[in-house]
Amino acid sequence: MTDDVELSDLGVAAFVADGGHGVVFELSRPAGVLLKLYHNDVDVLADELRRLIELPAGLVGVDRGLVGAATAWPCARVFHRGRCVGLLMRAAPARFSTRLAGRARLLELQFLLYPRRAMWSELVLPTEVGRRGLAMRYLRVFQVLHRNNVLVGDVSMRNLLWTLTGGPGVFAIDCDGFRIAGRPPAVRAADTVGWTDPTARHGEVTSDTDRYKLALLTLRLLLGDHRVTPADVLATPALRALVGPRLGLLAADATRPGTRPSAESWLGALADRGSGART
Repeated sequence: MTDDVELSDLGVAAFVADGGHGVVFELSRPAGVLLKLYHNDVDVLADELRRLIELPAGLVGVDRGLVGAATAWPCARVFHRGRCVGLLMRAAPARFSTRLAGRARLLELQFLLYPRRAMWSELVLPTEVGRRGLAMRYLRVFQVLHRNNVLVGDVSMRNLLWTLTGGPGVFAIDCDGFRIAGRPPAVRAADTVGWTDPTARHGEVTSDTDRYKLALLTLRLLLGDHRVTPADVLATPALRALVGPRLGLLAADATRPGTRPSAESWLGALADRGSGART
């Protein structure tokens, strides 16, 4: 589904969640498709949303396959009375959710970054090797996006999912916040507290800010700490010992604008069992 659709043609929808930009509903048909209706105060650049929707079709096969498998990429714009009011997107596969305390929950990254809580007692968490595997999968998503001139912008613990069911996997949601480099975002940019580049202007999104947030994602996942930064790793011998010398050097580079490591650099360090990373 890639054509524009009218809101009045979508039929029955069930409430799923209310987020920062809009309300998400699950459509009764087609199965596995979600409707995101933007809040009234959200300005939508419909042409930019169209460019984002069309982007995967122009990717090489492997990259297109990864984007299709690992993201809830927008697949259609939704119009009402001539105005773009939302989008359609793929729902996260069932293996990226679980039941906690009797209710369904998406397996958000946040579960891997905080100490285990009583209400998470049913949750099976990855081993240290499993964390490295998940980190590498997130890195591959960033690698493909950056290779194709797409910036993630906002990195949120709520928008990155993971699973161990059927083998380790990752999935990104709320991808309408992504943007094509050099172009404005389809909707106003968000910046999750605690995940911002301390050297960037408020709301600034560049390949360098993306690489800083990629460093945060990688280090926080490996260390299981939602607050750790590259500067912390650089300044703390115990943390440097945990990640090992090669990852420690990448963390040091991540503290300096203009030298921040690419996804390929992190992948190479994690794939190298001789790097000293935790195994």
